[in-house]
Amino acid sequence: MTSYNCPRCGNPSTAERCPVCGRGPEPLLERLGSLDTALAAMPASLLSRAAVEAERRDVLDGLAQTAARYHIEAEQRARAQAAAPLYAPTPAGTVAAPQAAPATPPGGAPQAPAPQALPSYPPPPHTPPAGAFQAPRERGEVGSKTVQTVLLTLGGLLVAAALIIFTAVAWRNMGMEGRTAVLGGVTLLLLTVPFALKRYRLWATAETFAALAALALWCTTLAGYYLYRPPSAEFGPEAVGAWTAGVLVILALYRAAARVTATGWAMLPLALIGASYAASGSIGTAVTLMLATAVVLGAAAWISAHRSSHYERSDLWSSRFLTCAAVVAACSAGLRAAFGLADPVVPPVAAAVALLAAANLIGVHYARRLGVSITTMLVAASASGSLVLCAWILANRSGSSELVVPSLALLVAGVLPLVLIQSRKDAWPLASAATAGLCALAAFAAVTFDAPDLSAYFVAFLTARLIAPLIAEPMGSALRRASYAVGGGTAVVAACAALRGLYLLSAYEPGWGINLEVPIVLVALAFAAIVLPRRFRVNAAALAVSLAIESAAILVWTQDPTRYDALPTIAFIVCSLIALTSALASGTVAGRCTGWSSLTLWVLVTALAAGSSQTMSPAEDSWIPFWLTVAAAAMLVIAAGAPRRTRPDRVLAAVLAHILAGISVVLGLFAGITFGSSGLELFPASQFGVYTLALIGVAIMAPVRTWGYAIAALCTGTVGWWLMLAALEVTTLEFFTAPPAAILFLIGLWRLERRPEAGSWSSLAPPILGGIGPSLLLALSEGDELRRVGVGAAAIAVIIAGLVRRWQAPLVLGSIVLAVMVVNELLLLRGHIPVWIPPAIGGAILITVGATFERRRRDLRRIREGLKSMR
Repeated sequence: MTSYNCPRCGNPSTAERCPVCGRGPEPLLERLGSLDTALAAMPASLLSRAAVEAERRDVLDGLAQTAARYHIEAEQRARAQAAAPLYAPTPAGTVAAPQAAPATPPGGAPQAPAPQALPSYPPPPHTPPAGAFQAPRERGEVGSKTVQTVLLTLGGLLVAAALIIFTAVAWRNMGMEGRTAVLGGVTLLLLTVPFALKRYRLWATAETFAALAALALWCTTLAGYYLYRPPSAEFGPEAVGAWTAGVLVILALYRAAARVTATGWAMLPLALIGASYAASGSIGTAVTLMLATAVVLGAAAWISAHRSSHYERSDLWSSRFLTCAAVVAACSAGLRAAFGLADPVVPPVAAAVALLAAANLIGVHYARRLGVSITTMLVAASASGSLVLCAWILANRSGSSELVVPSLALLVAGVLPLVLIQSRKDAWPLASAATAGLCALAAFAAVTFDAPDLSAYFVAFLTARLIAPLIAEPMGSALRRASYAVGGGTAVVAACAALRGLYLLSAYEPGWGINLEVPIVLVALAFAAIVLPRRFRVNAAALAVSLAIESAAILVWTQDPTRYDALPTIAFIVCSLIALTSALASGTVAGRCTGWSSLTLWVLVTALAAGSSQTMSPAEDSWIPFWLTVAAAAMLVIAAGAPRRTRPDRVLAAVLAHILAGISVVLGLFAGITFGSSGLELFPASQFGVYTLALIGVAIMAPVRTWGYAIAALCTGTVGWWLMLAALEVTTLEFFTAPPAAILFLIGLWRLERRPEAGSWSSLAPPILGGIGPSLLLALSEGDELRRVGVGAAAIAVIIAGLVRRWQAPLVLGSIVLAVMVVNELLLLRGHIPVWIPPAIGGAILITVGATFERRRRDLRRIREGLKSMR
């Protein structure tokens, strides 16, 4: 069992307990023991040993803090006990009780006094000995290591700036030999100093001088070449790249000999500068120098990993970045070689590079899924980024429009893993990479073999979807999603190309249009809908077939518009029937809603096509708005009585039917007003009549809101009746008011039979007022005897109906109308009555009322109570 110093008393103890102070289990000591056991079993060259040692240092710091806390608590207890009195004070005024004498046993020997309990005192304070952990010293806001790092960094930057300025500017003021000697001497000094500093264990200072030595070596090499180059040699980009590659070789050897990690970090910017200059040269030299740079960086990465310095973690990360830089340099060499290709070869190469980049992105995903090391992930990511950049540059240089889609797909596939790096859901990054690969494959076929674009993408979609079930997860699911993405994009592009034909039809431009590939691909997509999930098959196939028919009809129409004038309209009617079939046959709510929406659009397009056709729509004809209303009415009735209907699709279909009917009515009214003939003015009334019949049918079939459809049917029927009377030039008011009032009266009677508690005022008062009120206002004149007689007869009929069925509203309203008519008749006859008759009649009435006042009051009370008892 391993023993450690107790953080409380400083004596040797175990993790479970301390035998001296009685301390219980200490978790930090247990963790320290497990770490020591792990370190004893790990070899010294293992890269992960540094992490264990760092955790051990953290545990030691925690133990130091725990010991300091124990020390502070012990001091506080000691001070508290020093201030407390030894004996408790006796309260004033109390007398101590006398002690009893010791009892004497019968034997004569006195019994020993009973032992008296000693007063209990707190234990003496415990102070840890000098060997225990001490309290940590107070530190400043910035640690000494941070100060050292900042000083060395700033000093190194200043010296580096001085070297660069000396190399670039000071040549004008010194001789060639002197300047070369200064740079060479400084370089040799900087290369030698790290060896001496390491002997004195000044590791950070040695790293600073090693980084400066790398920069000084590069400056000295370029300056020496510039000074002593042959007369025919040029100091151009190729020379800079070549000498930089040589400097990198020397620095790699120096890194192996000196074992300083700063040299590996300094090689990264020097490699970037050298590769950039080398890329500006001829293709052969550029590719050779860039590949050489990649090889040197790879060797330096191996040296950094196997010849560790004092800073092992820095060596680890410098090895990783050097490996990534080597991969990027190699990919850049390939890109530079691609720039030297002839222009006709660039598009296929760009498509192939895009395909390779997509495959590398898939490899990065699998590497992450397998949990490889960070080095492997960085290398794979560097290669992927380089290939994506190469694909973008080559696609831009090729100028081929076929490479736009693969480039955008690669961009999404490269950015999506970075966006979802914290998410555990990695299905979408893999699917996006597979999508980029399918797009690159289709683009390769298009630019290499001149294959049609839509056909190439369709073949890629179908092939991927068919082989996806044969591939193991997760690649199978990713390939299936990628196939859906490619197939959906192909369908969208084909649909846009097909719908462009509608513009050709409306603008009457048969000279340019769509090609035969569009309907062929759409038909193929319709057959390929069988590979989609079951809930999407009907709608996808219906939409594809509809667009195929539409595009084929437009394609044929563009050949001879005069001969095939009616073909687009017929094709659109067929598309409408297909949309209706999808709305009824789809097994999902979303599919049915999509079917009703597409049906509405196809009906409108059919109306527009018929309006543009001389065969289907002769001049000054208003049949198109009428049949549009018929279509809306049929759509409303079918939606209400269709099987498998649900509330969302039923409501959507009703709303779309109302919108379609409104559009058709507006068009019908516009046509009637524009052409102005009596025959055309009957079409709006017919439209309202047809839609009224549809609303009545829906009111009968609808499970809910029946009264809403009934009221809507009454309103549209009334408007249609009025429009028909207006078109027939009927001016008699009763023809306008009597039929709606009669229908409302019948509805009120039906309601009273079913719900007597509703009352006659809400059921019969509106039709009575609507039917008699306007005629009563017109009857209050002298020259309209027939209307006055009719209003009076209607009032008497209403009163009789109220008396027979004991309805309050007909009795009261009919009585009011009859009283108004009587008063009106008296006023009309006021010129024919003698002057003495009114006073005589008034006097007789007053005498009669005065004589029988009591009986009249009883009769009035009875009449009032009778009225109140009515409904």
